[in-house]
Amino acid sequence: MHKSLFRLLIAVFLIPNISFAQVEEFDFGKISVEDLQMEHYAPDSGAIAVYLVNKGAAYMDKNDGTMYRDIHMRIKILKEEGLEYGDVSLRYVRGFSDITKIKGGTYNLVDGKVVETEVKRKDWIDETVSDDVKNKKVSFPDVKVGSIIEYTYSSKYGNLTTLPPWVFQREIPVRYAEYHIRIPEYGKYQPNFQGYVTPVLQDLNASTNHIVMKDVPALKREPYISTLENYRSLIEYQIKILSLPGYPIETYMSNWYEINRTLFNSETLGDVFYNTGSLRQIYPEERNWSANAEHLVEIYEFVRDHFKWNEKNAYHVVDRSKKLWEEAEGDNADINITLGQFLNKAGFSVFPVVSSTRGHGYLNQILPLVNQFNYLLVCVELDGKRILLDATDKFRAHNVLPARVLNGEGFMIGKSEGQWVPLNTNNERDTKTISGEFIINEDNLLSGKINLSFDGLAANRLREDIYEKAEKATTTESAEEDEADEEKDGIEEYQRGEIENLEVKNAENPEESLQVSYDFSLEENVNFMGDKIFLNPTILKLVEENPFKLESRLFPVEFPAPIIETHNYKVEIPEGYEVKEMPQPLNMALPNAGGKFMFVTGVQDGSIQVMIRLQLMKTQYLPNDYAALRELFNQIVIKQEEQIVLKKKIE
Repeated sequence: MHKSLFRLLIAVFLIPNISFAQVEEFDFGKISVEDLQMEHYAPDSGAIAVYLVNKGAAYMDKNDGTMYRDIHMRIKILKEEGLEYGDVSLRYVRGFSDITKIKGGTYNLVDGKVVETEVKRKDWIDETVSDDVKNKKVSFPDVKVGSIIEYTYSSKYGNLTTLPPWVFQREIPVRYAEYHIRIPEYGKYQPNFQGYVTPVLQDLNASTNHIVMKDVPALKREPYISTLENYRSLIEYQIKILSLPGYPIETYMSNWYEINRTLFNSETLGDVFYNTGSLRQIYPEERNWSANAEHLVEIYEFVRDHFKWNEKNAYHVVDRSKKLWEEAEGDNADINITLGQFLNKAGFSVFPVVSSTRGHGYLNQILPLVNQFNYLLVCVELDGKRILLDATDKFRAHNVLPARVLNGEGFMIGKSEGQWVPLNTNNERDTKTISGEFIINEDNLLSGKINLSFDGLAANRLREDIYEKAEKATTTESAEEDEADEEKDGIEEYQRGEIENLEVKNAENPEESLQVSYDFSLEENVNFMGDKIFLNPTILKLVEENPFKLESRLFPVEFPAPIIETHNYKVEIPEGYEVKEMPQPLNMALPNAGGKFMFVTGVQDGSIQVMIRLQLMKTQYLPNDYAALRELFNQIVIKQEEQIVLKKKIE
């Protein structure tokens, strides 16, 4: 379970109170000259704008039990790119979150004085998104670099069962963020924090929650992260019990035992998953499948190849319509439920697994709520092992899940009780193995043969790339020429120089390694200078540049699966030359067995041999690991540019 590593959700009763001296008061329209004179925000000098105030208060109207929010926003524009924050759009649902008491203004410094340009109510325009969903929009007047815009409004938000959440962290920095909510006396609620920013004030009790944060950094996209929403600093509430005078007590927050029972007996999940009656529409009568490893692969391939995934996600049946059977198209739940039915009919021990994709966010196992799920997988128990299956992608082996679903743990639905299972149960890897033998030919070019082998997620990506390029092909001179061009386009990332004799094996057989080979000649990696040859033996680079630019990082670095990439090169030493200089070997390890990078060179039997290997064995590297990971990639970039020096022998 990824309680502390993946999603920082802290039960609020464990958090200590902090001094009320941190609370600041802000009156609408009271803008300081100092803020208008500000040219950059000291904690983030590159910020295009900054929230000076991000403040909310929530309370219940005792007359009807409706929750209301009073919101106060104040934004300073620091750069041209920040002018977009002068266009404000407030979404609301008619009857649920109507907006009232709205006012706003733009403030500029003119001749040393604060000048306000008022935004009138008539300036706010209602835009229809759907029947009930609206946007209240306005472009603030006289906005320029240096301006401050400010607006306040009130809105309905939910009722006794739905308390308003609050977002402290935005896409630009926040200098001051505050949330004060009066908790309705008729309910018991589970508040949960998420994020990495520590409040400067927390007063948390049964009747009120009061939280203040200062100098909240912008939530910026960083490479190798599943979704930023896992790390945004916010507070949200889940009702546990509602006890209204004169009414029976209602329990809203269940437990995982009850959720398992409900899903197992649900007609949109458990009932249909174990009901094989509908299979007669597509069941191949010539097959006599039974519960063994060979037939597991056959059944998986039959379902995978028969259906087309419509790229929609669900964890249960949404609309199992005729289209699934007549057009063989459906969402992931439709396809994987059908896979489960086939396996069940063949006698396998099979279970549905509900989960959340990487883009949807991590599951919080503290909160037993089904709305956290958005994806369904299948678990088979065979020969004492569990295998997780997903039959949505045409070019993926049965024991390799797609990267999008490798996201912590899933909840396996059982007859008596459910249990959490790691989604990397199949031990997925992202594996590449590259080898080559080269010579320096009579044209002073580096030439030879490259062999590449891809397994796991690396094979998935390349097969998908080849398939997508084939789909885009529209005109051909001949089917044979077109097929060759498609394969060549699909592997262009792994091509160097002029290539010929390209061969791709197992592109349509995901159960085997995807293999690529070609002959090449290349000018760039070899240079002649006088009596010396400068040779860069790293024909294919591990990375073009270090993806980790920031000196420090707030959030973990996340990979769907461990990465293993190995390069072995052999270069024949030209006749009449000898090795003068070789790159120094490097064996660099990350802390806590997180991985390593090796670069080794040597000379044997008249050839230069180079071995390069990168192993990243964790799927998550915490911020404390970031400096070491960043330096490892720095060394990769440096080593793969180093050259071997050959010199003519003196007769």
